[in-house]
Order: sequence, then C-alpha cells, then structure tokens
Amino acid sequence: MQLKDFPLSITVAACVTGAALVANVFAAPNEQAKPIDLSELQAAEEKRFAAADTDGDGLVSAEEFAALGPRELSAGMRLQGDRQGPGREAVRQRMEQRRAEIEERLAKREKRRREARTRDFETADADGDGQLSADEYSDMPATVSATRQREQFARLDENGDGVLTPEEFPSRVDRLRALDADGDGLVTRDEMRTGRKR
Repeated sequence: MQLKDFPLSITVAACVTGAALVANVFAAPNEQAKPIDLSELQAAEEKRFAAADTDGDGLVSAEEFAALGPRELSAGMRLQGDRQGPGREAVRQRMEQRRAEIEERLAKREKRRREARTRDFETADADGDGQLSADEYSDMPATVSATRQREQFARLDENGDGVLTPEEFPSRVDRLRALDADGDGLVTRDEMRTGRKR
C-alpha cells in the first residue's frame, strides 16, 4: 500500500465499522445487540476496495476514487437487513409504541385534572346548588386546602384515633426506603424508575 492510498483505507474501514455500530444501535431493545463480525467487515471492505480498483493494480488512484459514486462507495455497508437498513422497521415500531404510551399518559393526566377540578368545585359549592357564589368563589382556595388537609390526615391516621403517631407521620425516608430494592441504603435512578411504575 502506498502513502496516497492510506486515507482511502481509513475511510473505508471507518464506514464499515460505522455501519456495524449503527446496526447494533438500532437493534430492538429486547433483542441482544449482535457482536460485530470482523471477518464479515473485512470481506466487505475488500469487496469495496476491489470494486474501486478498476485497473486491478491493487491501488486506488485519485481518478478511480473520484469515479466512485455514492453507491459504489457504500456497497456492502449494509451487513444485514433490507435496503432500508437493519432495524428501521423495529425503530419505527418502537417510536410508535412510545408515542402511544405518551399520549395515553397525557390523557390519564388530563382526566385526573378534570376530576380534581370537579372535586374542587363541589368542595367549594357549600350550598350544593351547582353554582359558585362570589363568597364561595373567594373562599374556594381555603376551603379546598382545608378539605385536602383533612383527607390527607384521615389517610395517615391508620388506626383512626384522631392523632398521628411518629410511625403514622409522613416520612420521606420511609418512602425512599421502600424504593431501595437491594437494601444498600442508596436509591439509584433505576430503583426510582421501578418504584414509580409500581
């Protein structure tokens, strides 16, 4: 190999390796990423070089390189899969699934907001006539807050004796301790995510 051919071999090797890495990145998350087969990459690289070396002298001149079109330059880059690429359909399906999950989560959030607004309205409607008078409306923040506080107290007062013991009092430490799956005293991001899904 002559010095003038060195950049081409590096370019070809980088393209082949890049294609293999992209194929692994776009592999479905449930599929295990396939290991990169170096012999397959080497064969593809040799095939591309041979196609570029039109005079068969074992070298690719500047003229031969300039004559290569994008197809010839990337021939053999797709190591598996169809013309669209190895994981394109799987990626599209995962994106659609993710979009559907997000839309479902947003719909649930909006439903909870509507229910909370209805609950707050009913709480503020002291006389139950289905309307808020000026006084009911101005008292609404305090009325709703007091009602929520009473409801929260009732949930915490497990034995219903009207007082909270230290064990019943809300504790952030207890909530985090419940997320600590491996019991090492540390709550990792994965443990937080798993706990949120429960």
